[in-house]
Amino acid sequence: MDTNFFLDIFDISRKRHLKAKEALEKFLANDTQLYTSSDIISTISYFLQKRLDIQTTVATIDYIVQKVSILVANNQDFIILNKSILELLKTDTTLNLDYEDCMQLFLAHKYSVEQLLTSDTKFCQKAIEKYGVKIVELDTLWLD
Repeated sequence: MDTNFFLDIFDISRKRHLKAKEALEKFLANDTQLYTSSDIISTISYFLQKRLDIQTTVATIDYIVQKVSILVANNQDFIILNKSILELLKTDTTLNLDYEDCMQLFLAHKYSVEQLLTSDTKFCQKAIEKYGVKIVELDTLWLD
C-alpha cells in the first residue's frame, strides 16, 4: 500500500477518501495480508503532523502498524535499487521516475508481494515491467 492510499483513508477532504476507507475495511474483514514500507510510515507521519497534533499522529501510525506488515530495506537493497533506476534511465532519459515509488515496487518484489495498491495513476512508469508486481489503482478496484 502506498502513501496516497493511506492519506486518502485519513484525510476526509481527499476525493478518494470513501473508496480507500471502504477498501481497507474490506481487506481487514477478509483477513487480507497487507504490507507497506517503513518509508511510507515516515512519509505519512510527516503529512499527518502538518494537520494533526502529535498524539493523533502517533495514534494513527499505531493503528496502521497494528494492521499492516512493515517491509524494510537495507543498504544492499538501496544499492541494487539505485543501480536499477540508473539502468532504466540509460534506456529512456525521458522517464519521470519517483524514487519512493520505485523503492515500494522494489520492496514488493523482494518480499514476493503480488500486488501493490496505489492511488497514483502514473506509478513508476516502465519500472513496473522489471519487477513483475501487479499495480492495482484504487480507482479501478472493485469492492463487491
